[in-house]
Amino acid sequence: MSLRQVTRTTARSLSVLRRVSHAHAARALHSLSEHRVDVLPRTQRPPRRSFATPPPQYHQYSDATMDKMLESLENLLDELADPEYEVEYGSGVLTLKLGSKGTYVINKQPPNKQIWLSSPFSGPKRYDYAPEQDEWVYYRDGRSLSDLLNQELSDALGRKVDLGLTDVSTQLS
Repeated sequence: MSLRQVTRTTARSLSVLRRVSHAHAARALHSLSEHRVDVLPRTQRPPRRSFATPPPQYHQYSDATMDKMLESLENLLDELADPEYEVEYGSGVLTLKLGSKGTYVINKQPPNKQIWLSSPFSGPKRYDYAPEQDEWVYYRDGRSLSDLLNQELSDALGRKVDLGLTDVSTQLS
């Protein structure tokens, strides 16, 4: 077989392979489009984040929340009188150290109009202000910052904790 014959045979083979590949890919895409599966049914999808909170309102609500959280945590730690426990707040960042149980970091995120939480138990979460609930809500699971912190701190400290972070708009000074 000459080089020219090999080249022609190879070119014909490649052309056939391309046609078969295109046809197979088209059938696969058609099959996928007919059998589309959503990760979550539409009724169970979390609501979309709302970016409607204007910056001045965001600052009022986030400052009121952070101030109330700091005040409640300082009172709680005074009652517990454990030297390993400490709460600090500065520049929009609240740090709660619970000794061997871990450290919480809660901070304002003005560009996103959010409050971010880093929990030693549940990991990172980003909270948006939900006017209909008057609370900061994590839209992936619909849970409020207040509910999560109250539960986790109650479990970690072995006593009921209520930081009083609900009804944010009533806490404005």
